[in-house]
Amino acid sequence: MKVGDLVYLVRDVSSIGIVIGINEVFQGFTCVKFISGNELNKTYEVNNCEIIAADDVIYEAEQEEIKEEAAIVAVAEKVVQKSVKKWSKIEVVAMLKEKPNAVERGVLCLNKHSDKIPEKSRSYVAYWAQYIIGGKKLSGAHFQNARRTCFFNAKVLVDAANGVL
Repeated sequence: MKVGDLVYLVRDVSSIGIVIGINEVFQGFTCVKFISGNELNKTYEVNNCEIIAADDVIYEAEQEEIKEEAAIVAVAEKVVQKSVKKWSKIEVVAMLKEKPNAVERGVLCLNKHSDKIPEKSRSYVAYWAQYIIGGKKLSGAHFQNARRTCFFNAKVLVDAANGVL
């Protein structure tokens, strides 16, 4: 420590002082004038073991703030991860059975990920996707075949819904 440094008293961190002198005769003692806390306006010869440099305390406080912020971010990430719905194969198949629009969305998804479906289904899926993109609805045998193809490739639809693909 040197003259002019800010220091904290170890037993009372609210007491902040300024080093006004270093004792030459008794090594390890520093003359400190306190500018805040319980020791306000008092001047003491303080053992160096009883004071901490202000920079060290500020650095420790900054480290604590960083740790607290990291903990808050970790909790926020867990909340976000929990809030994202995970689709199961059962839910996807049930939706394909109940909702005709789900079949059409499934066909468009399978067309987008055509490299994940069997090669013999790719041409049919591409044909149905062009039909749907053209603004028309699947019906009759085409609708039933598209639904069956979606059932058969439900794993691809589940992975796409969960963001795996």
